[in-house]
Amino acid sequence: MTTTGAVRSIADRNISAVDLVTAEIRRAVLTGALPPGEQFSIRELARQLGVSHIPIREALRRLEGQGLVVLTQARSAAVAPLSTEDLTAIYRLRLRIEPDLAARSAASRTPEWVDRLARDLEESRNSDPDRAWQGHYDFHEGLVAPAASSWDLRLLHTLWTAAERYTLLVFDPIVVDDDERERRHARHQRLLDRAAAGDAGGLEAELSAHLEANEHEIAHRIEAILHRVGHAAEPRSDE
Repeated sequence: MTTTGAVRSIADRNISAVDLVTAEIRRAVLTGALPPGEQFSIRELARQLGVSHIPIREALRRLEGQGLVVLTQARSAAVAPLSTEDLTAIYRLRLRIEPDLAARSAASRTPEWVDRLARDLEESRNSDPDRAWQGHYDFHEGLVAPAASSWDLRLLHTLWTAAERYTLLVFDPIVVDDDERERRHARHQRLLDRAAAGDAGGLEAELSAHLEANEHEIAHRIEAILHRVGHAAEPRSDE
């Protein structure tokens, strides 16, 4: 497989080569430029990115830890496949961790915390899709941050990254229409209202319902989306 057109050279950027390689391969995976299940050569990837094999291998190890890449042989790797079984596992873990942390954050709410959530939610409506997506990511992180340990955040960052592949397919910020955008904003506004009120139990329940609704919607749409891009989804474990 050739990665021509999928990744872009980073040779002239003055940032850590490993960080740049990680970010560029991650972008290619999340946008589908490197499709699920696609195998690629480390040698070819190094040529396309304009770097040596060393940062490529380190970046791929990082991405494997995030569930985005599968290291196969010494000189090759593959984009991790998508499956509804994986999706269910990701959301099962998120449901065990996030609502509890959000409830504990709300129990000790501060004006600064609420202000941060409000700013992130507003940013999630930005007309720039990348900024909007980052605002959404920051909002969910902000909900749990006051009560989260460093280990909580490490695990959640891995789960959020893994979930992002699925949510970007279903909730593409570029193609979503205004009605759908407002519907999603209203869902998050309810979370913000619970947080602002210091309603720990209400926020826990609202976030649980929010995650369950997302998982349900994605699971029902993912097979059709995967079929459209030429990759069949694996069956759900509870079917």
